[in-house]
Amino acid sequence: MKKIFLIVVLCILVCGCVDINKSSIDEILTDSLNSELKFYNTNRNGYKYYIPKGVKTLGKNDYNELLSDGTYKYYMYVDVLSYYNKVNFDYIKKTNVYYSNVLKNDDKFGYLEIKKMKNEKYLIEIMYNYAKIEVMVEESDINKTIANAISILSSVEYNDTILENLLGNNKLSFSNEEFNIFETAETESNYLNYVEKYDNYENDNNHDNDFIN
Repeated sequence: MKKIFLIVVLCILVCGCVDINKSSIDEILTDSLNSELKFYNTNRNGYKYYIPKGVKTLGKNDYNELLSDGTYKYYMYVDVLSYYNKVNFDYIKKTNVYYSNVLKNDDKFGYLEIKKMKNEKYLIEIMYNYAKIEVMVEESDINKTIANAISILSSVEYNDTILENLLGNNKLSFSNEEFNIFETAETESNYLNYVEKYDNYENDNNHDNDFIN
């Protein structure tokens, strides 16, 4: 409990005075990617990560998860196969979208791309650290959503021993329909299809707010 209390106090000191809505997207990304705080509250098969306060897991299936902040649904896919094989990827910034940028910190890499869709909402795609989140939001909620998503992705820590056992011995199989984290969606239908598919799984009752090692 003492450890949890100290972490919470530290988070308040570091993040409590930051106004997300008044920050730029670049500032939000820089603060998250350069943060040295390392803690987790969600354990999965081969990795663990941190779910921010106010976000919960609606359902999961293998390495696909559906999260929610109470307003929006986040589709998340963790690509353990690409991580295991150390697949490299070079994202090329785009000029014809709302926002596009490369994400990189030490040996971790990815991208953030935001597109304005026909329904006047914005499709956010964040790939980082061999995991990806897609979410559709109103323009006024872009900053808050990015802060949640990058906080999750940057916290993912893989367990090489478990993944070596699972993947090295071919205990996991992957179909051609697996989500490609290196490709960006051309239309909103991709996101909606994933949400509809993974919204049918049972709620994840294993998640709690206690920190894990």
